[in-house]
Amino acid sequence: MTFNTLPKFARTFFKRYSRIACSLLLLVLAAPLQAVDILYVSLNNNTIVSYDTTGNVGTTIAASVSIFVNTNPDYTRGLAFDTSGNLYAANAEPNTISKFNSSAGYVSNIAANLSYPNALIFDSSGNLYAANYGNSTISKFNSTGGYVSNIATNLSGPFGLAFDSLGYLYASNASSNTISKFNSTGGYVSNIATNLSYPIGLALDSSDNLYVANYGNNTISKFNSSGGYVSIITTNLSIPFGLELDSSGNLYAANSGNSTISKFDSSGTFLTSWSVGTAAPSFLAFKPVSVPEPSTYALATIGTSVIAYLARRRKAKQAVVIMVAVEEFLSIPKEIRDKLYQKRVEQYEKRLAHPATKSFGLPTPPSEE
Repeated sequence: MTFNTLPKFARTFFKRYSRIACSLLLLVLAAPLQAVDILYVSLNNNTIVSYDTTGNVGTTIAASVSIFVNTNPDYTRGLAFDTSGNLYAANAEPNTISKFNSSAGYVSNIAANLSYPNALIFDSSGNLYAANYGNSTISKFNSTGGYVSNIATNLSGPFGLAFDSLGYLYASNASSNTISKFNSTGGYVSNIATNLSYPIGLALDSSDNLYVANYGNNTISKFNSSGGYVSIITTNLSIPFGLELDSSGNLYAANSGNSTISKFDSSGTFLTSWSVGTAAPSFLAFKPVSVPEPSTYALATIGTSVIAYLARRRKAKQAVVIMVAVEEFLSIPKEIRDKLYQKRVEQYEKRLAHPATKSFGLPTPPSEE
């Protein structure tokens, strides 16, 4: 379809109100903004470093930025961010969890009910869980660091932790080559016991597929949401430890054997790897970044253009009506908006195929006056 094939009323509207038309076009065509993926890595020299991995599929990664060097971390393992951007780091040797603010400043320690803590993870309510390899338990703390309870059944040397979309908690049992699944109250549900070899790191994608780093045989096993074995990654791995997924579904593995990070796409195809120096990496975590929805920008653009145009013609009331309509439209769930939009497209295409004798019963475009 070209501009000249549009109905006369549509061409007139676009010519006279091009600013508004362009703004509306932004709403339809605006592409999702890419999240900034900053990967944090704990190293065995009591250091936590970060990398900007955004959009990278080549052979280079942005230079490492040292975040914490010998400041409260001690034999650092698991990493986890809360919703406020505070970073928690598990210190395996002193049996503590250190908290750092978003500016890398040390805040406090959790020091109770821990025994060689490794993986850390937050649930949707802000509770923190720590996998205690030393006594085969998982400790739960509230959002202020207060001890809540322990999970102590069906665990054998837990190392990795992951939550699925339904709130089930998975724990990798390095000592028994199994993955244990628990419900939201800590009740044991089931085990995965195939294609595992000293499992360490865990990661769950948006479809609840589970990825497991097998420290024992240099592989990553993939299981579906029901626990069924799917496939295995065997390339570019060297004693894999922690796993993480970025905003695009790419998988990262910390290779403690050769001090590198390997990156794979969502199908398990190797993309790239990079060195973290001489220290061995253990666990990984992506810093949460709040990215505004495209509709926010579209709404702002539409609002500015509509109000500016109509205000010049002393039609502020019409501007308010349009803004309210746009806001109400954007408040509808995306899947419903998409269906409404598709319905309008189908109706318009039908009208193009069977044009009416008049201009579809639409009002005559307003004049410039």
